[in-house]
Amino acid sequence: MKTYISYVIQEESGHKHLSEVITTTQQTYTYSDDPQVSDVIDWAKKKKADLKPGQELIVLNMFKL
Repeated sequence: MKTYISYVIQEESGHKHLSEVITTTQQTYTYSDDPQVSDVIDWAKKKKADLKPGQELIVLNMFKL
């Protein structure tokens, strides 16, 4: 399953609006329209580790594609 994530990288000098499409897992017999939030949280943790000091990641939206 694919999930579209829109997010903001914020710092003192301003902010940037960005987006990504990630591949998320879904249980075999789950037929939910909701995105897999745990996978998005894991993605956000990895993304935050790559940020420079003073930058913050803010997830705005996530949609199942």
